[in-house]
Amino acid sequence: MDSSSLKHYHLHECDPKHFFHTYFSSKTDKRLLEEAVMNPMKYLHKRFISGHIKGDILLDISVGPSLFHLFPVCESFKEIIILELNDLCIAEFEKWINNHEEALDWSHASKFIMDLEGKSGGWQEKEALLRKKINRVVKWDITKDNPTDPVVLPKADCIICAWILDITSPDKNAYISNLRKISSLLKPGGRLVLFSDINVKHFMIGEHKFNILTYDEEFLKTALKNERYIIESFEAQERKASYDVIDHEKIAFVTALKQK
Repeated sequence: MDSSSLKHYHLHECDPKHFFHTYFSSKTDKRLLEEAVMNPMKYLHKRFISGHIKGDILLDISVGPSLFHLFPVCESFKEIIILELNDLCIAEFEKWINNHEEALDWSHASKFIMDLEGKSGGWQEKEALLRKKINRVVKWDITKDNPTDPVVLPKADCIICAWILDITSPDKNAYISNLRKISSLLKPGGRLVLFSDINVKHFMIGEHKFNILTYDEEFLKTALKNERYIIESFEAQERKASYDVIDHEKIAFVTALKQK
């Protein structure tokens, strides 16, 4: 496909419900749901269960109206601030936070984290806790030097970026620039948690093909090291099936410490 026909997540609206049902909902292809939701939740649970990653503020800068990755970490921070590019996705976050009857159903994720924690119930309480922890949803613009301008945010103790750098960066130089912008929101000594597609070829929402950057593990590791991160954990899981909506080799889960 000609690059001119590609849509860009940070420039074009997407249908958040279609996005949700394609990649993150209980209706998603079971194999893709395992890769996109269950495995990331397992990784976060494993990384955060020790309690050494914690703090006052968690910033979430991720793709689409996704919330699943906040269930394993919400108890580790006093407040969570979500940054989102698309107005329609912001509206979906607000519906869920306010427990609106038309909100997206994340119960499969909240129930899964309870299973990981070895608890037979309590998923409603987990959702209520996450709603309480989410302080606000802030519109941001990756094209600005200060993406949250005019809003000034406190520096975060941890930032989670699930695939957002992949789909907002048209080339590798832009990826490095965007990584630097996001890093500016993180305290020295804070953690950056990344979910990334390795050697991805395409990514679709509905009938629309969206820009997504192709790179290998070495590029990702080098980019983090050049921005003065120490990689504490790097797991790359092979794709187990083929999908029409996305073509990737692996999904990488990374935790990196920002040097003081």
